[in-house]
Amino acid sequence: MKRNTQLKETDSVVLTPDNSKQAETMMGLVGEGSGLKLTRTPAGDAFSAEGCIGHFVFRDGSTMDVTPLIPSVKTDDGSSRMLMEMLYPIFGMDTHGRSEENLFEFFVRVFTDTVSRLVARGMRSKYHLVSGNEKAFKGRIVFNEHIRQNYIHKERIYVEYENFSQNRPENRLIKATLEVLLRNTANDRNIKNIKALLLGMEDIPSSVNVDRDFEMCVMDRNMIDYVSPMLWCNVFLKGMGLGGASVGALSYALLVSTDEVFGAYVARMSSSSRADGMYQIRYDAEVLNEGGAGGVSVIIIKLKWSFYDRRRDQSVTDAELLYMTAPGYRVIPDAGGGDRLRGMAGSYLSDVLV
Repeated sequence: MKRNTQLKETDSVVLTPDNSKQAETMMGLVGEGSGLKLTRTPAGDAFSAEGCIGHFVFRDGSTMDVTPLIPSVKTDDGSSRMLMEMLYPIFGMDTHGRSEENLFEFFVRVFTDTVSRLVARGMRSKYHLVSGNEKAFKGRIVFNEHIRQNYIHKERIYVEYENFSQNRPENRLIKATLEVLLRNTANDRNIKNIKALLLGMEDIPSSVNVDRDFEMCVMDRNMIDYVSPMLWCNVFLKGMGLGGASVGALSYALLVSTDEVFGAYVARMSSSSRADGMYQIRYDAEVLNEGGAGGVSVIIIKLKWSFYDRRRDQSVTDAELLYMTAPGYRVIPDAGGGDRLRGMAGSYLSDVLV
């Protein structure tokens, strides 16, 4: 029976025996110190997470969302909204038309935004060899095929030529990812964005061999705009098993460290009113698989930020320092357990969750 569960850090939920085995495999993939924990109870295995936020999907269709705990935020808002209030500023994304989302839907939005910027700048094209029976001469004649196929049809000529088009592995993978996300997203805004992007990619064929196209990808200095889109193609098609024959068969966890989220959010909010520098966010994804199709996968999103201080001509990577030197500095509130970053994040969230 499908279940959709939401729990905060340190809360626990009893899993079915099969889902418990999948969760145990996830824990083995990420190793000790991940914050994921299974506790034996009379009712069954109780799952909890601490120090990370996540979106879990099990093979029976059940999902589970782990959201951050900030005791200092005294509102009735759902913790999922609190998480989105942090993630949208971190990634510098427009909040217009935003609705309640989980991590999966949020990162679908991140992917479509990166593809939209790529399309606006121009998707790369390349020459590829084309051969066929044409009505006009182009390229060079393939004499053996021409004689074999056109003994009667004198009006045609079999030629081989190079065609400059957007039919390249990177673009095929992007289109394949958009197509599978369209079938898996439930967010109206994501559906609208994906359909608009697919409409502009009608001339690009979708990837029919994901593994082969990934091997053929070329990431050089001319393909800088493709780095982020290809990262998400790898996450969605291979990490989540949404591409190929393994659709719906892979159990996966999408995880982000709460410390990284709190640090990036505090830095973003502390630098938003400063004109003496620029905040930048960089991210990466590590995909850990076990068992291939029908197996278990863990995707770990890693956030790295920096603030370039123009006055000192140096990069700042200390979120607490930015908080304490920001205009309108306030005393760091107590978040419990001496977690200063959590307290700083709660201070900013108290202003926006009204």
